[in-house]
Amino acid sequence: MDSPRMDARRSTESDTGSSYAEHKAFNNAAEALANNKSSGEDVEEGAALEQDPEEELPPELEATGAGLERTTTGFLSPRIKDLRKKLAVEFFTNHAVLAILMLGVFSLYWGALYNRSHYYYKVNILAVIQDDGVLGDPIPQLVEQASGTWHIYNSSHFQERFKVSESEIDSHITKLVHDQHYWMSLNVKPNTTNALLSSLEDSDAQPFNSSQYFETVYESGRDPQNMHSSILPLMTAVEELYQYYYSTTLLPNILSRLSQSISNAPSANLAQAGVITFNQVDHRPFTDFTLLGPLQVGLIYTIMFTFFQLLLFSPMHVLFAQKLNKTHVLLYRYLIAFINYFILALFFCLVSLAFQVDFSKAFGRSGFVVAWMSSWLYMTAVGGANENMLSLLVAYAPRFPGFWMVFWVVMNISPTFFPMDLTADFYRYGYFMPVFNGVAIFRVIFLDVYPGNLGRNYGILCAWVVVNMSLFPFVMKLFVARKKKDALKAAAHNAEKTK
Repeated sequence: MDSPRMDARRSTESDTGSSYAEHKAFNNAAEALANNKSSGEDVEEGAALEQDPEEELPPELEATGAGLERTTTGFLSPRIKDLRKKLAVEFFTNHAVLAILMLGVFSLYWGALYNRSHYYYKVNILAVIQDDGVLGDPIPQLVEQASGTWHIYNSSHFQERFKVSESEIDSHITKLVHDQHYWMSLNVKPNTTNALLSSLEDSDAQPFNSSQYFETVYESGRDPQNMHSSILPLMTAVEELYQYYYSTTLLPNILSRLSQSISNAPSANLAQAGVITFNQVDHRPFTDFTLLGPLQVGLIYTIMFTFFQLLLFSPMHVLFAQKLNKTHVLLYRYLIAFINYFILALFFCLVSLAFQVDFSKAFGRSGFVVAWMSSWLYMTAVGGANENMLSLLVAYAPRFPGFWMVFWVVMNISPTFFPMDLTADFYRYGYFMPVFNGVAIFRVIFLDVYPGNLGRNYGILCAWVVVNMSLFPFVMKLFVARKKKDALKAAAHNAEKTK
């Protein structure tokens, strides 16, 4: 005779349509009862022991799910021995992949900072000595002790080399620095020695002001992050060498020759004559630190936003791909991408405008439009590369899109945020990277630096756009082929389970 508990279980199964796993467990428990397991507790124990938490349900029973609960166990249980082995393999595999990423990608960034002083020889510096007296004589010997590659001219040699008149020397020195032929210049003006001697011999003469005769020209806008920290110290080192040589050798020799007439010199003139200071002229100063946004970190964020827009529109891309033919799918993807980058570029520029960044330095009132269109082109270049690579990774390696983003960012910023002249030749690949050319364009727009490379910068960004668009149909073909293969494999697996 069936026990009341057995009757209750039958009633529950009849009313709710219990799952296949429960029904199997119930039959096993009933069989145990027939073998003289008389108590209701033994029946429940038999059902619980026989129920398999990993049991796959037939499709027709899967939807009912009448109150199924999976059994749990301890981490050291023999029942999950295979799962622990899988965890161990995944643990070491994942950390190996992460280690390779960190060692490879971070080394790329660290390498751009490593041993900068070794590459000072790449920094070209101009020195023009227009003075014919003793104050200009020691400079060629002193710069040999300094870092950098110095190009030294006297007045006649400079005029012959650059085809300028004597009156044009000063302005042409500034032009050479602005045109980025040299990082900076040292200009020793004419009559420097005569001005010093006059201040010591003539009681009516003005004190000698060295900053009027020793002039250094540079442009911090050429590299706002590194000019003052890495480039300009090469000039200040020469200034210190000159000051030491002047105070220990040059000035004592001059004073010894003027020992008779120096008694008439005013004390202020004597004091002023003992100090040599180079006048530093920043021809394109960097003064607005808000510009570090669009010139540096903001460009990293734009790479991320091109990735985000792809994620947000992915559901719509799937729906349209199911409805449109191949040609129209490609046209749709091209069009929606261009529109998205157009809007994102607008908001990128509006943020700078909201914080009162001056867009008019190089292109006047049209500067905002130039910046907007340049941002659009830049985002299209980096976004197209993102779209191609992420499509392939989603299809073939869905765990690694984040790895691509880290690699793509570091590969772009390593040769961009640091002077190319202070890194190994390996980093010259940066000339072809989107971020490098984007930064070069924005420095012209916001800081009015030399625009002579804009044609190359825009050309490289356009090349990225064309290449990305050309590769996209092949990427989509690979993506669709892989998804079809995965779908067929899943269907075959489900069919095998239902047999």
